[in-house]
Amino acid sequence: MASIIILTAILIAIFSIFVVSLKHPISSAISLLVGFILLGIFYLLYEAEFVAAVQVLVYAGGIMVLYIMGIMFSDNEWIKITRQTHIQAPIAIILILIFFAFFGHKLYNSDYPSLSSKSSQQVTVVQTVKKPSNLPYPKMETNPRSVAVKLYSDYLYPFEVASVLLTVAVLGGIFLAKKEV
Repeated sequence: MASIIILTAILIAIFSIFVVSLKHPISSAISLLVGFILLGIFYLLYEAEFVAAVQVLVYAGGIMVLYIMGIMFSDNEWIKITRQTHIQAPIAIILILIFFAFFGHKLYNSDYPSLSSKSSQQVTVVQTVKKPSNLPYPKMETNPRSVAVKLYSDYLYPFEVASVLLTVAVLGGIFLAKKEV
């Protein structure tokens, strides 16, 4: 399991470098999309299903649509002609590799319990819990359910205000992007 997590982290780093180093803006956006999806997979590997779903739906879905719209409304030929690689690019890549090596080493040698021991502990806990005879499954409080209850009860009005503001922002962006009004 740890090797899959490390491989996913390396792929996220590679596609992140592609985002800033590729010359064509659409290629950079596709690399960003792959990075977002890989980050969702990374969250799934750590058993954070709700965060993974939000990552894929919001970022890989919604935010990428906005990025692609921005690229399509811009002058791509001018971007391809003027985009150059400066001296910062190799330095940035070296610093990114040092960053990942340092923190990867720190995390690999940390005192946190491994995922395999966590999974085995959960299995023993689930085996010792006896489910009631009238329920087909044990009643458990899950992360998505608790987030949904909080979001739609305590934070309903701020959630609706944010959705209206985002809708107005998208309509305003479309209005400003039109050549003739």
